[in-house]
Amino acid sequence: MARLWLCLLILALLFSPAAPRETKRAEIWAEPPAPTKDHLLMLTCEVIGDPGLQEFLWEKDGSPVPLQKGPDRVLLFPSFNDTHLGTYTCTATSLQGRAVATYTLWINDLVSSVFVFPQESHTAHVQVTAKLKQPLDNFTVCLRSFTDLTRPYGLFSYATKKQSNEILLFKPRPGQYELIVGDKPLLFTVPIRLGDSEHVCVSWESSTGIVGFWFNGKPWPRKGLRKGYVVGVPASIVLGQDQDSFGGNFEAKQSFVGEISSVYMWDTGISNSEVVSAMYDNPEQAPMFGWRNFPYKIVGEVYLKP
Repeated sequence: MARLWLCLLILALLFSPAAPRETKRAEIWAEPPAPTKDHLLMLTCEVIGDPGLQEFLWEKDGSPVPLQKGPDRVLLFPSFNDTHLGTYTCTATSLQGRAVATYTLWINDLVSSVFVFPQESHTAHVQVTAKLKQPLDNFTVCLRSFTDLTRPYGLFSYATKKQSNEILLFKPRPGQYELIVGDKPLLFTVPIRLGDSEHVCVSWESSTGIVGFWFNGKPWPRKGLRKGYVVGVPASIVLGQDQDSFGGNFEAKQSFVGEISSVYMWDTGISNSEVVSAMYDNPEQAPMFGWRNFPYKIVGEVYLKP
């Protein structure tokens, strides 16, 4: 009898369908890259090099049942909140094989905190670690700074390997802000307020080249810059320095000394009311990344303080 059962087991193994081998590579992309609470969030499972029909199984660590199974590669959260935090797994299966990817949802809320840049440096900076997937034909950047510097300094630098000055928010002197897009500069004149914190937002759209600028919540007259240009990816995004090459080549005499906070970036334009909301860290629309869930890495002497 034992021999009969052994023969049956061997036959079953020989003729049963084999599980697909893990032969492909998969990635999970979040949109926006750094989710914020109470906003729409999409996780997309992308299989590299397999255009065929696939089945996607979505699971969450700690959940006893699958979250979703079928042809839809997107896992949708209409309003992201604390209950959704955790690690997610996507298993994509097709005739070509199987691919598995994982993604951890987290919140790093920096409200009531600031980055302190205590002294001039050719190395110290904050690297934004959000990975942007698509080129930008619109963007908005907002941040708050507090300094008594009178020399030039960089606040927000977005560089690609082809263009170190894709986006640069720069302060050449008190009373002036400079926005650079695709290595072309545009100046805005503001009141001189040494020793006061300053909140600025800049927006740009490729189709018209129109640049919006807001100083402490107040809109300035719009100007034009780089109509038809497209901001590239992948990007190195840095606070407190001006990148002269992708990810580095900083000059100490252009480094920031002081405090930076309330940093946000959108891939859209922004309204006057949304600027005011960003000033108080309560964004109306979900940013690509922002202060309510800020992805960062400190390099050199920079401190996160209350």
